[in-house]
Amino acid sequence: MIVRIELNQLENRSNYYFYNDILFTGEAYDHRDNQLYQVYEITDGEITGSRDYGFFETNGMVKVDSELVHSGDFDYVMNDIPYTYLGKPFTGLFYDYFAGFVSGEALCINGWIVKYISFYPDGTGRLRKYEEKHIDITETTGDREWSLQWENNSFKRIESRYLDYQDTHHTGELELFFNDQNQIQQVIIKGDYAYVSCLVPRDDLEIDFKTFNDLLAKQNIFADNLSIWSIEDALFNQWLDQGLLNQVKQLELYHTQVNPLTLTKIQRLQSLQELKISESKIYEDDDPLSIKLQKQRFTELASALYSLKESCSIHVILVDDDENILEKYLPNDLKHQLTKEE
Repeated sequence: MIVRIELNQLENRSNYYFYNDILFTGEAYDHRDNQLYQVYEITDGEITGSRDYGFFETNGMVKVDSELVHSGDFDYVMNDIPYTYLGKPFTGLFYDYFAGFVSGEALCINGWIVKYISFYPDGTGRLRKYEEKHIDITETTGDREWSLQWENNSFKRIESRYLDYQDTHHTGELELFFNDQNQIQQVIIKGDYAYVSCLVPRDDLEIDFKTFNDLLAKQNIFADNLSIWSIEDALFNQWLDQGLLNQVKQLELYHTQVNPLTLTKIQRLQSLQELKISESKIYEDDDPLSIKLQKQRFTELASALYSLKESCSIHVILVDDDENILEKYLPNDLKHQLTKEE
């Protein structure tokens, strides 16, 4: 993703723009007297386009440097900080600059930030991190956040979050970690997956996918060693049925909601050599129904793991928080058989 820089940081040589003696490709922000005048699109040192706004497309709004916008005291009712310009609640755009680069852009309505973007340049003319946040100041829908992180021009981490003010069941978080081959090495899913499947908030970020499903459509997108956190049974079954896990060699299921009976389908994975399952412990102060359901799950899980152990060559590792599920919850006849084998 291209970097955004202050125009005065570029050297103009015969109408070609250079940064550190290299023809610049990116966007240059021309701000005069603390106001944004123009944004120039530059390719290989030549201006190829221009506009009078930054990332947030706005018409007729004030566009000023953040130095001209003043923040007030924290408002506990709005759960945010109000901003003023010339003594009045600010409506418009303000920009932050750091070390010659554009580091942030905020859209304010009546003194409250409703959208904010942060840019983190890596020093090579590209970005190492991009963050975007949408704030619902009416608290009628929810806040959304995205974070995209690169290293050596390859993805390292993507996070999508949604906080629903009206219905906590729609609150969600999706976090992805990548290896050096741009394969997903770890997936963390919390809450409602449908509300966080959008990974890329804008169409102009020069990224060849937008949603998690777009990413999963790529060939062999999962790494050989894959860790999945908090996935629900229906989604895990979908990945199994679509063959997305067929290349995985080591699989970890960490505190998931996978149905124990679903584990029997794992033996279809011809490449799988090791399965590690981590389960959270049962707390004595949990409500009785929750304890009963968890004990029932552990009993079914122990039987499923025993069946998996007996039917295929997958090495099964059980990592629970404070007790050995196979020892404690496996039915007596199978427990006796397991003891004899060992």
